[in-house]
Parts: sequence; C-alpha cells; structure tokens
Amino acid sequence: MNRQLVMAGLLVASFVAPQHLRAQSSFLVAGGINAPVGTLGDIADLGYNVAVGLAIGGPIVPVGLRFEGGYNGLGLKGGGGDVRIITGTANAVFNVGPQSDAPYLIGGLGVYNRSVSTNATGYGSSRTAIGINGGGGLRFPLTGLATFFEARYHIMLGNSSDGTNYQFIPITFGIVF
Repeated sequence: MNRQLVMAGLLVASFVAPQHLRAQSSFLVAGGINAPVGTLGDIADLGYNVAVGLAIGGPIVPVGLRFEGGYNGLGLKGGGGDVRIITGTANAVFNVGPQSDAPYLIGGLGVYNRSVSTNATGYGSSRTAIGINGGGGLRFPLTGLATFFEARYHIMLGNSSDGTNYQFIPITFGIVF
C-alpha cells in the first residue's frame, strides 16, 4: 500500500512540477582539436575530434547525463601513418550554476577503440579498452544557439605494451539542439 502511494505521489508530482524542473533532452554536435599526452603524445601529433551526443537534463538541474560517440584522428609523428580512436561514453554533468552561461564539470566511463596504421605497411592494429574521462566546460548562448566550449582528459585503461593506455585531451566547441 505504501509503495503504491509513493508511486502515485511521484506520478502526480511529475505532472505538476514546473517545466524547467523536468528532465530535458537535447542533441549535440561538437568538434575541435585533440592533444595527445603520455605515450600517445610520444608517437602522435595534434589531431582533431568530432562527437555527437544526447544530453539529459539542463543547466537548471544540478546533475545531468550525457551519452556521446566520438571520433578522434591523430597523425603519427614524421607523417608515417595515423591513430584513430573511436569512443562511446556515458557521463555525469555537474552544473555549477542554473544560468544558461554557467560552467559545468563532466566525467564518466566509456569504451575506447584505437587503431594505429602505418603508411609503410598499410596494416592497422586495433585494440579496445574501457576508459575514463573528466573535465569541464562553459555553456554560452550565441544568437539563438545554445553552445559550449569544453576540455576533457580521456584515459584508456590498459597496458602500455599493447597500446591501450593512450591518453588525450579533446578541446571542443559544440552546438546543442
């Protein structure tokens, strides 16, 4: 009986809660530069990244979720090939303030697939590993668009001997729809 009352109360509250307190979902696209660090920085130059995602929550809600898929491309030093890292992440977004131009912190877990190919052999070795990421960003409106600027530190968890401990910092500009 108590469980039914609680469920009924939550259902009623979800209908009468102000619109700005309800969960909002939005689509985002982002892109920018990618700075390799650690072992990856030893073999690769600056690169690029692109990402698409789904954000649940908004600046008014203290904590939201973001699910993203990303593509990171970096050239090997000396022009001998390239490194590709495809990411799929689930992140918590901690909003610092309720304004549309408030900063936020972001962090989460993901699956990272990296492939290294060389021009000499055309062969690409590929590895998949679990990884973590964390960083921060700033939302700011631009003439009718919701936009953000963000930097995150990504770490593929694994052994350096098999090349799954790559670390990189994408610095992105994104648009939220």
